[in-house]
Amino acid sequence: MKIYLIPGLGYDHRIFEKLDFENNSLGYLKWIEPKQNEDINAYAKRMFCKVLDETDEVVLIGHSLGGIMAQEIASIKKVKKIILISSIKSRDELPWYFKLVAPLYVHKLFTKELCINSIKYWGKAHGFEHESDQVLFKSMLALQTNNYLQWALKTLSLWKTPNLIPRTPIVQIH
Repeated sequence: MKIYLIPGLGYDHRIFEKLDFENNSLGYLKWIEPKQNEDINAYAKRMFCKVLDETDEVVLIGHSLGGIMAQEIASIKKVKKIILISSIKSRDELPWYFKLVAPLYVHKLFTKELCINSIKYWGKAHGFEHESDQVLFKSMLALQTNNYLQWALKTLSLWKTPNLIPRTPIVQIH
């Protein structure tokens, strides 16, 4: 069995550094630049399904937006289990204010520069309690493009719960 780890919006594989997976085979899936007007399912196919071998027995562990992507992958490819970390398993769980992002074009205002420069105001309320946590987040976010970040926020705002094939077991950790 192979475990694939999918980081959340703006994160990379370092978000999983402190987790111990013992001797399990791990793969880290990386965000790629989205195509113009690409929907989440097409993005999942292009990004993740090329990495996953059809013969592999796969568990997907997704953090935040990575959990949503894990569900999109499971709507395309059979996976053994999905583990969501600080993520949602249906559109019903998406906070109301995220549902307004795309219709109000708020995602167009979101840039990595704005996020990095304002973390001192919102960081502690979102789990970045120590300066080292904020430094790590800033270094991960700096690797992303504004196009990717804006696409991801818009995509999150418009996301609809996919049909998993077959009904893939989901474990949700908050």
